[in-house]
Order: sequence, then C-alpha cells, then structure tokens
Amino acid sequence: MTQRRFLDTLLPLQPTMRMVAERLLGDKDEAADAVQETYARLWEQRRKLARHVAPEAFAMQTLKNHCISLLRLRHPTEPLDVLAETSDDDARREAELLEDRAATLDRLMERLPEVQRRAIHLKYIQQMSHEEMQRELNMSSANVYTTLSRAVANLKQMIHHGR
Repeated sequence: MTQRRFLDTLLPLQPTMRMVAERLLGDKDEAADAVQETYARLWEQRRKLARHVAPEAFAMQTLKNHCISLLRLRHPTEPLDVLAETSDDDARREAELLEDRAATLDRLMERLPEVQRRAIHLKYIQQMSHEEMQRELNMSSANVYTTLSRAVANLKQMIHHGR
C-alpha cells in the first residue's frame, strides 16, 4: 500500500477510531495515544494491509485489540487457582448470609397474622396463582390482593425497623 492510499483510506477513520478508543479506555489522552500507536502498527503492516478486502475493518480491529491489551495491563488477571479459592470463600459466605436472612424471615413470618402468613406461603412458596389462592383461602380476588399487600408491607416494616 502506498503512502497516498494509506492516508486516503485510513486517515478519515481517525475520529471514529478515537471515539471507539475513548469508549473502551475511558480516557481521552490514553485513547489518542492508542490511535497513534495503531496507526504506527498499521503503517508497519502496510504491505499486508494492501491485500485486505476491507482495510478499514482491519484497522478498527487492530485498534480494538490494542485497547484490550492496554486494559489487560491495567487489570492483570489472577491465576485460576486463586480465583477458585476466592469464589469458594465467597460462595460459602453468600450461603451463610442467605441462611441468616431465611432464618430472620421465618421469625418475622411467625409474627404475621395467620391469614397473611398463609397468603405469603401460598403465593411465594407454593407459587399459586391468585385464582388458586382465592379457592384455598376462600376469599375474593380483591381480598387476596389486599391480604398479600398488607403481609408484604408488614414484613417490610418489620425488616426496616429491625424487629
């Protein structure tokens, strides 16, 4: 690829390349440097570039790859064994937290009136529809809705006030 063709083909891409680099890197100065580095790499590969059907697409992909390399330098990856240990600890802590929350919710549920407790159980544990709940609780649709709303509001209030 001649210098003239290189400039005519790839130089008009500079604003687009800069925008893409800014989005990927999040920094204008670093993006400008990445675009310049990409142009230098493309110039070094100009003989190969002449054979490409879409040199513009190749240029954009080269820029993206360079930006990804820069991002990887910012945030080096952890070895897999370290990640596995960390994820096991996190999973264990998350399971303990869920158990604590479930126990707290059970204690709070016991404090609800019987009909509200049954409504919550039917809706969220047994996953019944409103129609099924109407039959089970022997209530109208409006009463089922009101009972559920009050039960959820009561639970939220108890959780908020730490009771």
